[in-house]
Order: sequence, then C-alpha cells, then structure tokens
Amino acid sequence: DHYDWGLRAIKSVLVVAGSLKRGDPDRPEDQVLMRSLRDFNIPKIVTDDMPVFMGLIGDLFPALDVPRRRDLNFEAVVRKAILDLKLQAEDNFVLK
Repeated sequence: DHYDWGLRAIKSVLVVAGSLKRGDPDRPEDQVLMRSLRDFNIPKIVTDDMPVFMGLIGDLFPALDVPRRRDLNFEAVVRKAILDLKLQAEDNFVLK
C-alpha cells in the first residue's frame, strides 16, 4: 500500500532512462531500462521487500546484470555525514 506505481512514477523512470541513454548512447536499451527501474526504485523499497523487487527485475530482465555507476567521492561524503549523525553507515543505507 505504501508504494506508488502510478503514471507519475512511470514517467519519472522514463525521464531517468532518457538521461541514462543520453549519457551512454551506445548502451542497449534493455540495459538502460533495467538500470533506470532498479536505480530509481531501490531507494524507495523497504529492506524486507528488496528480494521481491529484485526478483521482479530478474523476471523482467533475465540474465541481465548491469553494474551500478558509483561516485566513490560522493559515497565517502555520505558515509561521513551518516557517522557525524551517529548513525550506522551500512552499505544499503549509503546506497539509498
């Protein structure tokens, strides 16, 4: 009940996909779409629902694993901010 899979969410995923495609025009469209669905939605998915969501992604895009683009400098800043707030810098939390 707490997830929004409406038209605004679909439009947002397509906007992300368009940005990814413009940034990497030679990447196949199935990889662009899978990455945009995964990267756009993972921050919104609660930990308990993550296996279900990743299973759906796996069903939609079998045998397709597109690595995440990471900004290690940004991740270091996020980790420092998390620790400054006296929170735990778990990998999934930093990713979100």
